[in-house]
Order: sequence, then structure tokens, then C-alpha cells
Amino acid sequence: MSDTAATSSLKGYIPTLDGWRAVAIIGVMASHAGHTYSAPLGRESIFDQLATGTHGVNLFFALSGLLITSRLLDEWNTVGHVSLKAFYVRRAFRILPAALLYLGVVALLGALGMLPVVREEFVAATFFFRNYLPAVLAAHGAGFFTSHYWSLGVEEHFYLFWPALLIAAGRSRGLWVAIAVAVGVAYWRHVVLWHQIDIYHAVQPTYFVRSDTRIDSIMWGAVAALALARPDVRALAEKYFTTIVWLGVAALYIAIVYRYGTRPTYLEAMVVPVLIAGTVLRPGMLLGKFLELPVMRWIGRLSYSLYLWEFFFVYYPGVHRTLGVWQTFPLNLIAACVCATASYYLVERPLVRVGHGLAPAIKRDAIDPVTAAPVVIAAA
Repeated sequence: MSDTAATSSLKGYIPTLDGWRAVAIIGVMASHAGHTYSAPLGRESIFDQLATGTHGVNLFFALSGLLITSRLLDEWNTVGHVSLKAFYVRRAFRILPAALLYLGVVALLGALGMLPVVREEFVAATFFFRNYLPAVLAAHGAGFFTSHYWSLGVEEHFYLFWPALLIAAGRSRGLWVAIAVAVGVAYWRHVVLWHQIDIYHAVQPTYFVRSDTRIDSIMWGAVAALALARPDVRALAEKYFTTIVWLGVAALYIAIVYRYGTRPTYLEAMVVPVLIAGTVLRPGMLLGKFLELPVMRWIGRLSYSLYLWEFFFVYYPGVHRTLGVWQTFPLNLIAACVCATASYYLVERPLVRVGHGLAPAIKRDAIDPVTAAPVVIAAA
């Protein structure tokens, strides 16, 4: 296959990203469904042993860092500045409607006595600091049905600081700043780990979900986007990042996961964006073609709503069953898909269009970030 046919630009639609989102949400749902499937057996199943949910979230993080940074660079290259106001308007209409709808339903069912809910979790989830509270806060599993908002908290905290930091650093220094932040967070994670072991003689549950101990998983995605925006790096990647090399990186990833399991590590955080970049650069490889299948792209577009709504129907040991038969496998998966599809088409998509109407996004095919001339840094 020629280089021209094998490679893809970061401008326009970024190939395979929707497919990777599908892989991520399938991993999350398989892990959660495993708890439901395993409960009647009285033992762990293969779903529990693989623990694909944690790695699915890490994949989501890497995708966010790569995609958000790519979009910031595209706007920068096209009009000479990044409008933080427009960025946050689009993010608000992208994230908040579906997230608040889910929380509204949680609050309603809690008021009706159908779900165990406490005020602390609801406030924390609404204002995106759920990842600094324990997953379960009270009896009967109160707190569980918003515990997945920990990852939304990490993402929102990334949105709060990274665009402004990238603008302040400048495009030439942005790559090194992103690397410094990622390395600094990884180092801080080890400081927190040993501090908790020294003080509590155990790792605290919030250690695995706090923004200050997990956000390097997003930052390495940003590093990948900034690196590929450099003509010299991109040229080398397009020339040497062949399918064989990608398989070698995949083998390294498997070894890391086998060795460290669900523990957050800088190694997994660094390797995942490389795997994604490989299929972005060569969507014609076999895996790229699979990720670009219409069904995979559709699942990927649905992934945010799926991530939110499938938690209603998860059974987890120690959490009181509240929805009866709808928390049994496989009805829980069917119910989650129905709710997510309705949320996506009736809430998520229409309000994303509203957000883009209020703050139109820069057309990604207006200019190639690889060949763009230097621009003046400014924030609107």
C-alpha cells in the first residue's frame, strides 16, 4: 500500500476515532454487565477478570486529549487565535444537556424512593467534582448511580485549564508543556500513593479517580495531537509507523495491562494515544477498516449517552437492587441502549447543533495544520 493511500490527515473527519469510542464503551459495558452476569453464579466471571471498563475509560481519556487539542490547533491555524468563549459554549452544549438530563432522572427516582440518592452525590455530580467523593456514600448503595460521573469530572477539569494553558504556552512550546504536565501528574500520583500507604496503610478509593492523579491519561492524547501537528514528527510517523510497528506497540500495551491490571500507570497512559495515532495515520490497515465500519461509528457516536444511562441498569455487589428485572442480564443492556438512543437523538444531537449555531466551529478542512504558516497568539 502506498504512503498516500495509507495515511490520513488530521484535518476534516479524523478516521477511526468514532470506532475507538465504540471499543471503549463496549469495554465499559462488558465490565459492568459482568457484575450482573456474575452475581447469580456466586463467583467471578471472565467479564470481571478482564476488567475492561477501566481500560475503556483510559481510552476515552486519550481520545479526548487528542481530539480537543486537534480542534484547538485547527482553529488557531485557521483564524490566528482560539476563542475560549466559543470553545466553552460548544463544550457546554455538548456535555451538559445529556449529563443534566440523567441527573434529573436520578433526582426524580430518588424522590420517588426508587433509587438510593443522597444530596452530596447529586451536588458533586452536577458541579463535576464527583471524583473527589467516595463511590458509595451511604447505605443501600446511595451514591452508586452517579459514581460514573468521576470520569466526567476529570474531563471537565481538563477543559478548564488546558485550552488557556496551550494559548499561554504558544504552539511551539505547547508540546513540551503538555509533556511536562503529563509527567508531573504521573510523579504526583506516586507521591499520593506512598503518602496514603504511609498514613492509612492502604490506598484510598478516590486515589484511582481524582483529576490530579488521572489527568495524565488525557494529557498524553494532547501530546500526540501536538506531535503530529509538527511536520517532521508526522513525516517520520507516516513513513515508519507501519502495521508491524503498530502490532509491536499493541503487544507492549497487552504486557502493561497484564502486569499492572486496573492500576493507573503512566505506561498505559503513554501507549494508548500511540495506538490511536497508528490507525488515524493508516485507516486502511485491517483494524482501521474495522473501526470505520458504519456500526462501529454509530456506536461510537452513541458512546457518551451509553456511558451515562447504562449505570441505571447495572447490578453491583453491595448495591441495593432498585429496578428489578431491568437490572438482570441481558435486559439491562437492552434497556441501556434504548435510553441512550433516545437521549442521543432527542437531546444530545439537537442541543449540539444549538451550541454550534451560537459558536460555529472552525471548518477543519479549511487549512492543514501541518502546512499552516505561523500565527499570532490571541484569545477571543
